[in-house]
Amino acid sequence: MGATVTLRRAQVPSEEAQSGKKGRRESKAAPADDGRARYELVGAPLKGVGHKVYLDRELPKGGVEEYKAVRKRGIRSFAMWADLQRQNLWARVFSVSAEDANPMRYDVYGAAGEFVGSATRERSFSGGHIRTRWSVEQDGGPAAVGYKGRWFWWCVWWLIFPLQCVLGVAALVGGSGDLFRMPRRIGYRSGGARVLDYGSGMDNHFHLTVNSGDWDPRMVAALTALHCSHDGILGEPWDKAP
Repeated sequence: MGATVTLRRAQVPSEEAQSGKKGRRESKAAPADDGRARYELVGAPLKGVGHKVYLDRELPKGGVEEYKAVRKRGIRSFAMWADLQRQNLWARVFSVSAEDANPMRYDVYGAAGEFVGSATRERSFSGGHIRTRWSVEQDGGPAAVGYKGRWFWWCVWWLIFPLQCVLGVAALVGGSGDLFRMPRRIGYRSGGARVLDYGSGMDNHFHLTVNSGDWDPRMVAALTALHCSHDGILGEPWDKAP
């Protein structure tokens, strides 16, 4: 049985819970403009930091609009903290390739600036492969390769593509409606064994499951955040939100 890391909106205690008043404890999503992180990663692989770290974008000088512009070209930059107030840095993730590069490499560093590992994304229909290819390599540790979506579900998706087009037009005209998303599950293999598995879970949360104990938790958390950031054209990437 593997251990899982999930990305979700950061939850903070309500004013009532913070004040110590009697009553049921409640939580609410962290505001976006009060200096606190907006997202959190939770799970057993993060037990060394209380099973939880906090996540948010690292914005360039041009702010949110500049970040959104460069992310369209594959650039990512975000940090993880051990506290909601973003005082104790835990790890950082950022692009080291040029804009629109293929493949695009993302490096992961610890709080002291030590190199943890890297993840590389190659777009579909490039480099001799059809599906988007991800490779991850930990410094002094394991390496693994995974492909986005299973062949069976890709075949199903393309078979219903004409219907998707009709539904898309209907959604635009009617102002509502849902479309089938592209397959997003990624199974990483190393030496023939599945060592990492990215897929959906309860409440539409996507998570990364670790099937071996030799992965650095910072690498696992970074990879989860990266995958949730590359959520596809019909997805809802966390770092694109206002």
